[in-house]
Amino acid sequence: MATKNLHAEVERQEKCLSQLPEQFTFPLFNSKKALESQRQSGYRNTAAAAREIVDNAIEAHADKVHIVFDRVGASSRKTGERKNSVTAVAFIDNGSGMRPRMARYALSWGGGTHFDDHDFIGKFGFGLPNASVNQTRRVELYTRTSPAEPITKAWLDIDEYNGEGVVQEIKPPVVSELPDFVLDYMKANNWTFDHGTVVVWVKPDKLTYRTASSLKEHLLDDFGATYRYLLKNFQLKVDGHEVLPLDPLFLDPTGRFYRKPEENGAIIRFDAPISVRLVEDPETGEKHLQKNENPEDLEASNLLAAGAIHVRVARFPLGLVVGGGGEADIQPVDDFTGARFEIRKSRRGMSFVRSGREIETVDAFPRRASDKASGLGDWPLLQSYAYHYGIEITFQSTLDAVFGITNDKQQVRPIEDFWRLLADSEIDQLLRSEDKWQREQRSEAAEARRKAKLEQRKPDETSPAEAAAAAADAAIGDRPSAPAEKLPQANLNFEKRAQEKASLDKTSVDEARDALKEQQKRKKYQIEYFDEERGPFYIPEWAGPQQVVVRINRKHPFFKVLYDSILSLTGGALAKEAIDVLLLALAQAELRVTDPETAEFYLAQRESRWSPFLATALRTLDRKFPDVDADAAA
Repeated sequence: MATKNLHAEVERQEKCLSQLPEQFTFPLFNSKKALESQRQSGYRNTAAAAREIVDNAIEAHADKVHIVFDRVGASSRKTGERKNSVTAVAFIDNGSGMRPRMARYALSWGGGTHFDDHDFIGKFGFGLPNASVNQTRRVELYTRTSPAEPITKAWLDIDEYNGEGVVQEIKPPVVSELPDFVLDYMKANNWTFDHGTVVVWVKPDKLTYRTASSLKEHLLDDFGATYRYLLKNFQLKVDGHEVLPLDPLFLDPTGRFYRKPEENGAIIRFDAPISVRLVEDPETGEKHLQKNENPEDLEASNLLAAGAIHVRVARFPLGLVVGGGGEADIQPVDDFTGARFEIRKSRRGMSFVRSGREIETVDAFPRRASDKASGLGDWPLLQSYAYHYGIEITFQSTLDAVFGITNDKQQVRPIEDFWRLLADSEIDQLLRSEDKWQREQRSEAAEARRKAKLEQRKPDETSPAEAAAAAADAAIGDRPSAPAEKLPQANLNFEKRAQEKASLDKTSVDEARDALKEQQKRKKYQIEYFDEERGPFYIPEWAGPQQVVVRINRKHPFFKVLYDSILSLTGGALAKEAIDVLLLALAQAELRVTDPETAEFYLAQRESRWSPFLATALRTLDRKFPDVDADAAA
């Protein structure tokens, strides 16, 4: 490293230290810069941060939690400010409330009361300040424990902490009235604030959605899934709308977007608890998760914790969750397929639910070769097919050490033995089979869609490719005409087609001949299909003296890999017709060859060289892109 870079770094250190007072005591937390850095806490969105405030209300034994928005008024809207923008968010609960000193303490990092109590949702005391400063620069807390007490207001305002190197503190609380928009809401809802807490994010500047309507839907969906098991115990409302349970596996009959299994709704594939214990190796101190086989297992001297891990796996039949793209042609089972897809977009993977409250959906399984060799399982790659099956893990707080719950309750970090436990129960193989089932279902649906598109055109109708080929002939002054050497075979082909048409239409052969002659006058080119295992990818022939036909083999990988992919894409019809024109051009060139040796060369190349080469190469290509349809669906 260059010397001048080293000097520059030392100079930066000197500049920083010069701003500290002489009697600086070097606290663990330097407020101004640390507060700004805390704003970058890892909350994915506003709902994730808002959960922290709702969690605190639940732990304060509230049976009513309402989230209320203050909006921009028509007269106060500033230039560039959107109509109906949210200017404040209030979380109102009727829990126990806080003593004034506790309100002040609760706004500091680590100011919690449940550190040694594992039964609560949170325990580290980081939630209120962490989540609040992530969304706003100023948070206000209003609280009282009884109607005989005045309402206390405490606050944390980042902009009030300007001193560098100065130990800062939460300002002493003051007696205060509730904000006007909160008072108006409580009056309209006959809510007497005898006890409880109101947390207000003032002028939040990092909301995921700025307008009230979008923010409301965002919170309703997220809260419905996060608290789906707890909503029976308390009332949760957002902007006056009640939060309803939302099971991301769509198995709960009381949940939003539920559909009965017999009506193409979600199907339970696995639903059982696994009794486990966490023990400590006396020699190494390592913690291991083990399955309980008998009652004596729970009496071990090295037992750290015991409980049950409940596993649910759900399958979503075709059409239950539809997100457009490559699935645009799949028939939806109802009007909520898109809504279900939006839910699954954020929960593709394994959902972890702790003490009834969802923590996180993990979207990556152990997949390295070393993981498999270590017994962690053989898990599928969570690509787009994973939108269409779900897995949920529920556990009690006694097993927190197994799942490595982070202090913001936003993440889980399971120990390796957790994956071994699931692999031992063959959950990894079940998910692989679900992934395969979804792939096969989509492949069959794509095949059906493709055939329907190809067969919906009647033989007498002219396709865009056939018309384009005829137009090209007209432009260059040419018309398909079988050479004299090939007229006998062209006439034989015509006669064979006449007899087949007579049999199919139940008419005389003469009538069939006349109909074919009229058709061939109008159509100089025709695309047809046939099925022949190990046959060439296409066959050109004269269907009569003046009609070129290209017969495409639906059993050849050329058809499956190319046509299947193209017809599943938006705008793929044009590409398919372009391929047909290319085949017609190749066919015309081969059919017009009159030299026997050259004609034999074309035949040998098409059947013995080009077709086998294409079959092998396209099968290889198909294996390298196994999820192309699923990626389009995403």
